[in-house]
Formats: sequence, structure tokens, C-alpha cells
Amino acid sequence: QFTQTLDKQTATNLFKILKKYKPETAAEKKERLKSMAEASKTEAGKKPTVVKFGLNHVTALIEKKKAQLVVIAHDVDPIELVVWMPALCRKMNIPYSIE
Repeated sequence: QFTQTLDKQTATNLFKILKKYKPETAAEKKERLKSMAEASKTEAGKKPTVVKFGLNHVTALIEKKKAQLVVIAHDVDPIELVVWMPALCRKMNIPYSIE
């Protein structure tokens, strides 16, 4: 199952999409919070949508059914760290991709 990965073109397109949702830096967060504070204290600003990463964090999101798409690396060593993740995604009806 981990031998069938995305082809190069599809993987490139996936990474282009994911780049748009990269987590904000500390400086960007500070600027966003500062501009929200100056604009209005009653206006509730939303956090930007970002990619979540980390095995424990992603597992928790899958179990809560908050994940929308899970991208699993195929070159993890040892592979036992992620070999169970496709089964969990299928159980929770969450789409996944092995990259």
C-alpha cells in the first residue's frame, strides 16, 4: 500500500495547493492580532485556515472527524509509525493520500 504513491505531477499540484495554507509565522500572527485590535475590539477575527501537521495532532483530528484530507508520507522510517493511519482514515470516512 505504501508502494503506490502519487505521481510526480499530482504531487507537485498537491504541494502547490498546500503551500497556500502554510502556517503563519510569529511575525505574521503578531501583525494580524495587532490589526484586529486596532480595527475593533468587538469585531471577532477568524484564524486563517492552515495545514496541520504532526502525528499526534493529525491523529486527534482524524478521531474527532475534523480532518478534511490527510496526506501521509511514504518514506517514513520506521514505517510502523504511519502504517495504521490509512485504516483509521477509512474507518472515519476521511480521504487520504500517500505521498
